[in-house]
Amino acid sequence: MALSSERLFDSLGHFGRFQACVYFASVFQAMSCGIHYLASVFMAVTPNFVCGFPGNVSNILFHNSSASSIQDIWTLWTSTENYVVVQLENGEIWEINQCSRSKREVSLDLAYEYKGNKSVFSCSDGFLYDDTKWKSTVVTQWDLVCDREWLAKLIQPTFMLGVLIGAVIFGDIADRLGRQRVIWFTSAGQFVFGIAVAFTFDYYSFVTVRFLLAMVSSGYLVVAFVYVTEFVGIKARTWASMHVHAFFAMGIMIVALVGFLVRTWWVYQIFLSIATVPFVLCCWMLPETPFWLLSEERYEDAQKVINTMARWNKVNTPCKVSELCSVQQEDPVSGRTGENDMSSTKKHNILDLFCNWQIARRTITVWLIWFTGSLGYYVFSLSSVSLGGNEYLNLFLIGLQYINYFSKYGWKIFNRCGIWPYISLHSRTVPNNCKITCCWKWKHDVPCRKCGCSFLCISEKRLDFHATWQLKKKGCACPWTAGRLAGCAENHTLFPQLPVLSEKVRFFFLCLCILEMAAPKVAVVGAGVIGLSTALCIVEACPSCSVTVLSDQFSPNTTSDVAAGMLIPHTYPGTPIHMQKQWFKETFTYLFAISNSAEASEAGIHLVSGWQIFRSTPKEELPFWSDAVLGFRPMSEAELQKFPQYRFGQAFTTLKCDCPPYLLWLEKRLKAAGVQTYNRKVSDLWELHSEYDIVVNCTGIGAHQLVGDKKLFPVRGQVLKVYAPWVKNFIRDGDGLTYIYPGIHGVTLGGTREKESWSLSPNPDTTKDIFDRCCSLEPSLREAQDIKVKVGLRPSRQSVRLQREVLSQGGVKLPVVHNYGHGAGGFSVHRGTAKEAARLVGECIAALRGSSPGAKL
Repeated sequence: MALSSERLFDSLGHFGRFQACVYFASVFQAMSCGIHYLASVFMAVTPNFVCGFPGNVSNILFHNSSASSIQDIWTLWTSTENYVVVQLENGEIWEINQCSRSKREVSLDLAYEYKGNKSVFSCSDGFLYDDTKWKSTVVTQWDLVCDREWLAKLIQPTFMLGVLIGAVIFGDIADRLGRQRVIWFTSAGQFVFGIAVAFTFDYYSFVTVRFLLAMVSSGYLVVAFVYVTEFVGIKARTWASMHVHAFFAMGIMIVALVGFLVRTWWVYQIFLSIATVPFVLCCWMLPETPFWLLSEERYEDAQKVINTMARWNKVNTPCKVSELCSVQQEDPVSGRTGENDMSSTKKHNILDLFCNWQIARRTITVWLIWFTGSLGYYVFSLSSVSLGGNEYLNLFLIGLQYINYFSKYGWKIFNRCGIWPYISLHSRTVPNNCKITCCWKWKHDVPCRKCGCSFLCISEKRLDFHATWQLKKKGCACPWTAGRLAGCAENHTLFPQLPVLSEKVRFFFLCLCILEMAAPKVAVVGAGVIGLSTALCIVEACPSCSVTVLSDQFSPNTTSDVAAGMLIPHTYPGTPIHMQKQWFKETFTYLFAISNSAEASEAGIHLVSGWQIFRSTPKEELPFWSDAVLGFRPMSEAELQKFPQYRFGQAFTTLKCDCPPYLLWLEKRLKAAGVQTYNRKVSDLWELHSEYDIVVNCTGIGAHQLVGDKKLFPVRGQVLKVYAPWVKNFIRDGDGLTYIYPGIHGVTLGGTREKESWSLSPNPDTTKDIFDRCCSLEPSLREAQDIKVKVGLRPSRQSVRLQREVLSQGGVKLPVVHNYGHGAGGFSVHRGTAKEAARLVGECIAALRGSSPGAKL
C-alpha cells in the first residue's frame, strides 16, 4: 500500500502550528540526551590528589614552601610527579606521592631533598583530594585513581556502548510498537535512571545504571528524530531534522552551567536529571505519527490524527486517508498488479540495508563517516576541561558553536548540495529507524544517454563551482564535456556523479588547508623564563597561532628557578647598547604593571629599593639603564658610612621577582591562552619538522648540544635562599659577585661566576664564602634561618642569539627562531627579547604565507 506522503503535507501544511507544537515539544527532551551524554565531563573529573597521611601531621613541605595543611599546597601543584614531605607529630618524616608513600629511615630535619634509605608503603589510608574546584566527583567518591584509574576511564566508554545498543534496540521497537510509546518510555527512563545514578552505592551499580541511562537516552534521540521528521513536510524537513541536534547542544550548555553552579557530583546529577521534568509529565499527550498508523493499517486512528492536524493548522477540509492510499500497488516496471501484493507487504529489517553491493557500500560509507564525525566531536567535547582557560566556558562555547553551525550553515549546506534526510514515508518500506543511520542520499541518479555514465539529478539549487567540473573517461566523450546535458524527464539539471563526490572531497580538504594556514603551529622548546615568556608573547602577537611548549624540565627544575630575579641588567659586549636598553625598558614596564596589579603577590613581583656599591669610582657613573629604574641617584656620604670599605654607590628602586612563583604564573597565563605544554626531550630540532611549522629555540645552556653552538658556555652560579624577613633593602657589590636581594618569600644571597663549569653540585666551601661575604655587608644575616643552597648554569655568550634560521633537508624547510644565551642578565631582559622573538616568528609566518616580511600579525 503506497502513501502519497507529500500530498498530505501539501494539504495540511509542511510546518503549521500543529507540527510546530509537536516538534518543539519533542526536541525539548533532546536536551536531556545532550545533558546525559556529556555529564561525565565534570562528574568523573580527577582532581589533584596524594596518598593519605599515615598519622597526624605537624608540618608539610612542598619544594620551598611549607604549610600546615595540604589545602595550602594544591595551588602550587603542577605535575603528577610532584610529592610532598610531611612531618608527623611523632617526629617521623614521610614522602607522600600520588600512588605511594615512603618513610625516611633517617629523620634528622625536615628537608625536601633526601638521598637516604626509604621504606615504601601503599596508600592503605586512602587518598587526599584537592576540593578547591570540585567538592566531590565519582573519582573521589570511590578512589578511582592509581591502580583503579582504569575504572574511571571505563565510565564514558560503557556509556557509549549503551548508546550503541539503545539505538539499535529502541529503533527496532519503535518500528514494531510505534514511535509515541517509545518516546514516552525513554523519556520516563531518562528521568528515573538519571535520578537513580545519583543514589548508586558503589562504582559497579553506578556504571550499570549509567549504562541503562545511555540506552534510553540514545533510544529517545534516534526515535525522536524519526518522529518529528514524519510530521514535517519536505519544505521544512531538512531544517527540522538538523535542528534536533541544536537542542542536543543546548543540553551541553546546561551541563556547563550546572557544573559551574554545583560542585558535588550526585547533587549535580540530580539537577541535570530534573531539567526536563516538564516534558516527562506531558509527553503522553503526543500523538502517534499517521504514517506508522497507516503502516499498521490503523486507518481510523490515522484519520483522527490528520483531522487534529487540520484543526490546529486551520485547514477547513482535511484530506482523507482513502485519498492518500491505493488498495493495490502498481509495479513500477511492468505495471502488473496482484502477484506483487505479497512482496509489497513483506516485513523488512536492518539487513535490507545490505541487500545488494551498491546499497551496502553506501551504508558502510555513511556509517564510517558518522563514526569519524562522532569520534572527533565527543573526544573534543569530553576533553574540554583540559583545553586550558575556564573549563565551564569551554564546554558552554562548544555547545553554542554547535548550535551556530546547524542554525547558520548545516541545513543550508544540505539544501544547497541537493542532499536530503533519507527518511521514506511510504508504507512498508525499510523501517525508518533502521534507515536513520544511513541518513543522506542523492535525490536520484540518471544515466548518460550516450555512454551510461551515472549522473546526479539536482532538482533544487546548484553550486556555482559545478560549472567547472569535467568528466573524462577512456573512449567516451560524455554530453557533459561536449556542452550538452543528458535528458531528464523532470527537466532537472544533471551533474556527473563521481566528479561531484571527488570535488566535494577536494573542496572539504581545501577548507581544512585554509584553516591550517590561518593557524600556524609553533613549538617553543624550553620552559624557563625565556621560553615561557616567548610563548606568551607569540600568543599575544598572533592569537591565531597554535603554540606548544616542549621541555624535559619544567618549574621547579629549571635554571630560572635558581635565578635571583633582580632587574639590574648585565652588559652583553656583542649586542648594541640601544637594543639592550630597549629590552630592559620593555621588561621593566611589563613587570612594573604587574607589581601594581592584584596579581603581584601570585606572580612574586614587588618593588625593592637599595644600593649598588663600588670600592672605587666606576668609569661610567651613569649606566645605560639609569633612566629606566626609579629614583636613580648617587649615594650620599651618610649612606656610604654604612659600607666603610666602599667609596662610591648608586641608590635606586627596581623590581625583584621570586622566580618559581613567576614561572607558575606564566604557565597559568599560557594555559588560559590555550597553549599546550608537554614534557618532552628534543634531541634535534629537525625532529619537529613534521609536527610544527615554526620552532623557537629557547633551550638556554641546552643549545650547546642541541644546535652545537660553540660560542655558548656555562657560567656556574651558586646562591643561598634564606629566611630573613627583616631585610628590606637590596645590597649589591659593583662587581656583581656579592649581593643581597630580598624577595616576597625569602632573601637570595650570592654569588659566584665560574666559567666553563658544568657542575650542579653545591660546594660547601663556596656556601660558607657566600654567606660570610653577605654578612659583612649586612651583619644581621647571621640570624637567617632555613638556608637552602641552589646551583644553576647560566647560558652565556658574547651576545644574545636572537635571530631567524631556516633548516633544510631534502628540499623540506623548517623556520627556526633562536632566543638564548642571556647569561646572568636573562631575567632583566626576558620580556624584551621575547617580544623580539615573537616579531621574528611573525616574519616566518609571513614567509610561509607568501606575504611580505613586514606583514602584520
